Amino acid sequence: MAIYHLNVKNISRGDGRSIVAAAAYRAGEVLPNEVEERLSDFGGRRDVVATEIRLPAGAPEWMLNRASLWNAVEVAEKRKDARLAKEVEFALPLELPRSAWLDVARAMADAYTAQGFVVDLAIHDDGARRNPHVHLLMSTRRVGQDGFGLKIRSADGKQFVTEARALWEGIANAALGKAGHAVTIDSRSYAKRKVDHVPGRHRGPDPEERRAKRAHAQRERQQMAPREPDEDLPVPDPDGSPIHPQELAAAEERMLDDLHRPALAEAPPLRGDLDAARAVVDRQNALEMSEDAAAAYRLAPENHLDWLDDKTRPEDVPTLERWENHLDWLDTTSQPPARSPELPSEPERGER
Repeated sequence: MAIYHLNVKNISRGDGRSIVAAAAYRAGEVLPNEVEERLSDFGGRRDVVATEIRLPAGAPEWMLNRASLWNAVEVAEKRKDARLAKEVEFALPLELPRSAWLDVARAMADAYTAQGFVVDLAIHDDGARRNPHVHLLMSTRRVGQDGFGLKIRSADGKQFVTEARALWEGIANAALGKAGHAVTIDSRSYAKRKVDHVPGRHRGPDPEERRAKRAHAQRERQQMAPREPDEDLPVPDPDGSPIHPQELAAAEERMLDDLHRPALAEAPPLRGDLDAARAVVDRQNALEMSEDAAAAYRLAPENHLDWLDDKTRPEDVPTLERWENHLDWLDTTSQPPARSPELPSEPERGER
């Protein structure tokens, strides 16, 4: 036999309950709580399989909005100890396939909408099929086009509970039979059925277990969190050593100055015959030098080479004067460098 569980309870303002918060919790949503002037935030719950609002005939369409519905209930109930809603909560047999959960939940809800109740249903499951169950939140007043009217007094007595238990038994057994299961549930107690068994006790939520799970999750989040914000971490240089913040700031200033510096003016075109300059340089590079002169050239200091014999031809002097840097002809797009100030001439060979 499949397990039977059904519970009927009241949500009362006298117990300090809020129907908006209760609806937000069961639906796993964030609802504005107008009476308490805050948000009832239960968004992100992963165990909410499905939610739906079922209306009786003649109910206005705005009641399909969960926030509008339950905030209107809070306004309609004036007493400080008012019963805000009725709830029928029942377990889904594990033998019942998941595809049938919403159908049986709607069948239960429609049985109450036919009596004038507005029903907000929610199906919960932890993902492991350990405790699938349904919550039916029901208004306690009849509804019309203008909103809520008188209380539905048929929900006040013990008969309401007895009928709810029998109703779920019939709907669940029909669904189990349709799914091809021979098992059934029975709403009667062991005593009424004359069965010599000790009834099981619904475990319900364990506050200590919930607190332990929250503490464990908090510790895991703290371990995964970075020790320092990313913006506070030092910037390494190519060798891996941290760069001093003042050096980093100075480098940023230089980069910004370079970005905003005006572009260089376009280099003026070069003057002179490029082919003639190339020919002169080629002739200079092709000059023959004796072994003694080459050795002296290699041994002489870099700035003491002018004493070597100058083999420049007189007809090449004008060309070379126009092309003082003999390599400028290799890049005709760049501007020739500025002429450096003249240095004192080296003493002649005989004057050393």
